[in-house]
Amino acid sequence: MKRFLLPFFIFLLFIAESIYADLVHLPFLSDQLIFVPRFSFLAILFICAFFNRNTAILYGAIFGLLYDIVYTEVLGIYLFSFPLLVYLMSKGLKALHNNVLVVIFLSLVAVTLLEFFVYGIQELIQALPMTLNDFVTLRLIPTLALNLAAGLVLVYPIKSFLAGLRRDLD
Repeated sequence: MKRFLLPFFIFLLFIAESIYADLVHLPFLSDQLIFVPRFSFLAILFICAFFNRNTAILYGAIFGLLYDIVYTEVLGIYLFSFPLLVYLMSKGLKALHNNVLVVIFLSLVAVTLLEFFVYGIQELIQALPMTLNDFVTLRLIPTLALNLAAGLVLVYPIKSFLAGLRRDLD
């Protein structure tokens, strides 16, 4: 039964992203700043770090397809990039020590690569009228700040949940 809680939890984070984007507006920040929550992607990256790479790649493909269906006009951007970035993170974790700070750092690198990949595809099809400088200052930096805060909040609960799930499955 506990194994069904993991995809349900990631799905709740997926829903929380759109709720955050629609409802949370910080009055002391500029309205031009774009905060892109990647809560479910962070959870998938944490699954890669603390549970199993293959499970994380599978969830990356499933939720990447869900992202494509719900948020984009071009199918395949997230379906391709989520599993690829999970795989790259697993290779990075093999080279570095697997502790919480390294996982959060690599997760921020993965979010950065994801944002640049999506920006590049949108620029390629000319669907985004934003210069690179505007992208970095108005979207990338606020997105990284938001996802750093979310990663710091989510990492320990997800790590302990995955440790319990691993004990139950073994």
